[in-house]
Amino acid sequence: MNKTDELLSQLFSLRNQYGEKITTRKLNLLTTLSNEKLKTKKAIQLWYENLLFLLAYPDNRSVYQLASLALEQLEGYIQSHENIKTRLFNSGITNTRLCAAFGFEIVKWLRKKYPNEVSLSSFEADEGTIQSILSAVMPKVESEILQDGNSDWKLWLKFKKGKDMLDKLIAIFDESDIRPEVKDELWSAIGINVEINFSSHLSLPPSLITPYYHHSLVRKKSVLKSNDIKATKVVLTEGQAERVIECGRMILVRHLREIDPISFTAVPLITYYRLPRGLSIALMGMIPERRHPIDSYMGYVVFKNGLPVAYAGSWILFDSGRIGLNIFPAYRGGESQYIFQQVLKLHGTVYHLNRFTVDPYQIGKDNSDGIKSGAFWTYYHAGFRPIRQQQKQISETEASKIKSTKGYRTPTAILEKLADSRMEIVLKKTAVTFDATDISLVYARILKEQWNNDRKLAEGVLFTKLVKLLQIKNYQEEKLKFILKNWCVLLLSREEKLRRNKKLNTMLKDLFEIKARGAEEDYISGLQRNPELKRLLEEIVKENI
Repeated sequence: MNKTDELLSQLFSLRNQYGEKITTRKLNLLTTLSNEKLKTKKAIQLWYENLLFLLAYPDNRSVYQLASLALEQLEGYIQSHENIKTRLFNSGITNTRLCAAFGFEIVKWLRKKYPNEVSLSSFEADEGTIQSILSAVMPKVESEILQDGNSDWKLWLKFKKGKDMLDKLIAIFDESDIRPEVKDELWSAIGINVEINFSSHLSLPPSLITPYYHHSLVRKKSVLKSNDIKATKVVLTEGQAERVIECGRMILVRHLREIDPISFTAVPLITYYRLPRGLSIALMGMIPERRHPIDSYMGYVVFKNGLPVAYAGSWILFDSGRIGLNIFPAYRGGESQYIFQQVLKLHGTVYHLNRFTVDPYQIGKDNSDGIKSGAFWTYYHAGFRPIRQQQKQISETEASKIKSTKGYRTPTAILEKLADSRMEIVLKKTAVTFDATDISLVYARILKEQWNNDRKLAEGVLFTKLVKLLQIKNYQEEKLKFILKNWCVLLLSREEKLRRNKKLNTMLKDLFEIKARGAEEDYISGLQRNPELKRLLEEIVKENI
């Protein structure tokens, strides 16, 4: 290990330690390393991540300012050295480039937001597949030219609006009237790789940043017992809300990730809360066209001293929420447990939740990053426990080993076994005990046992029945129709009970209207004010699972 690598390693080891002597060593290392000309990809990445961590968890103003200056110098150094940029390709570091395939809406937004920084790179699909997909997306009368060798798709694109091929493809998909989720799949099937140049640092505007300086980190692993939280709701300007969305989307793009609530949100759907210790959390809803018909898929981004440090989604149904936590790699080793506590408490307070669950993927099932980061124990220390008995017993054994054996770490093979079960934490015994994953199983069983797996027939018959029963006149509106088709099979499996309950029918009609065009928060609270619907669904779930 050379001198520079040794200094970087020292700073990494000290980054999450505090005290007067530690702070002095950090300042000395920052000063020394700022004058080093780093050459290797590994060294630059470690330096970059060290600086991000120190900005999120600074000891004092001096550390914060020196780390800020060093980051600015590093970004300038990368910008002025093309060979360094090349080595850092796909690293996600500012002033480097990345190439990957992203969803249609994200590419459309990227191209509009950064017209000079985003360009078409390549296609993953072959020529024939691309031509077939474009024929399906375009109006029939227009796509005829692509049939039987009359023209190829590249030649035809020359006549479409847009200054280059990427703009033309975006325009074709944007003008199509096919369902958004189908459009997404067709776009993904083409495999449009775009190259992105990250030309600016990702941070909230100064008006939303008040740096917090640390004397220590919160390490206490306390179990969530209530939803009490010291959170202040901040009314954002349109510009501030746009920057929150930009930070959320771009930090995911830099890490080659996407999630629907962040991709499909909008300025009016952002709520922003300031919390202790330099934290803030932006909650994000989805536009009506993208919402789930049964539960409410919400997203969030956690900021620390203005930097996006974590994100995830939550699927809310009645007073229960499936939730997760993803800490970006640069910020691991900080206050992950405390951050998750704040996320849970804020969700519990804002959405009035009394139960949280975690899906196997979040714990590490088919997710190597979840295994590597030991995600299971983050949830366990927050009070979550495996739902399956086998995993519950394994977790108790492992917890005892960790407590009694110094330095013990759960083996990867055992973490993979633990990831085979969902986890839950129940704050009130009256909380609903099912979620949309259970509803999905119920739906499939009803189709199989009552309709011989003929979904088209079931929805055709029951959709019409539900429309008449609820006396819905605007049932042909696309968003409302989608919602009704997803609910009709479930609700009319209890047709007689539904017909006898006029009050429930009225509430259902109102709920569906809210889901189609209102606020998701109103839909969530509407479900919670409807105990009769809760009891009805509990009966259906109990009978079919």
